[in-house]
Amino acid sequence: MGKVILIILALGQIALAQNLKLSQDTLFPSEARYIYKNIDDAEIITSKNSTLKLSSLWNEKPIILTLIFSRCAGICSPLISSLKESIQRLGEDKKFDFYVVVLSFDARDTPDDMKAFSDAFDLAEKINWIFGVFADTALIKKFSTEFGFWYIWVDSTGQFDHPGMVVGIRQGKIVRILVGGEIQIVKLRELINELKGEFVPFYSIDKNVAFRCLNYDPETGKIKIGVGTVILFAPAFLTFLITFSIFSITNKNKQNQGGKECD
Repeated sequence: MGKVILIILALGQIALAQNLKLSQDTLFPSEARYIYKNIDDAEIITSKNSTLKLSSLWNEKPIILTLIFSRCAGICSPLISSLKESIQRLGEDKKFDFYVVVLSFDARDTPDDMKAFSDAFDLAEKINWIFGVFADTALIKKFSTEFGFWYIWVDSTGQFDHPGMVVGIRQGKIVRILVGGEIQIVKLRELINELKGEFVPFYSIDKNVAFRCLNYDPETGKIKIGVGTVILFAPAFLTFLITFSIFSITNKNKQNQGGKECD
């Protein structure tokens, strides 16, 4: 009887862990589940009332995609503002080797709504920023689930509950997913570098490490020698300096003794 109870408890714990993991993956999509997967093409209507396919954009250059809705009173505006600011701080707005595509997942939104949304951020005339809606709203749900995006209507607030997500797509393939209402500049640099096909070896996470060997500046992408490297090589340098000094003094004394003997 005791063994049966233990087995039931063990199965219950496993089920609880699986449910918890599923809940976490739902709230915060796991990048590993979607990375490097192909994404289906979709036709969109831009805020300038032109119709095009996403493939026509990613076949030209990579895209950074995000989903919002124009009536959002929560995460959407801070997300776009943060994305715009981070791109500018990185200096990528001067190169723009990619498109930024902002689409509405709200079937009620129109191209004019997205035009007004883009105007609020002074992005309507930026040719590399494309705001729009899905030409076929029936495809929104299927498209969004391809990279783990979800949205739920909440009657009490009159708003959609949804995560803030930025997806990097190159040649129709997902290469990076960022989740959060604020785009960290170091994460965005990594995403952009991967869109360009560059190898991303590592990046700094904790800024308060006192004796770091290498310091990475996310704004410039440059790596500088840190205090840790100096400390690491200091003993060897001091040993060399002391040895050289002793050798020089000994050699000088020998020369002086030799000179006295000659006198």
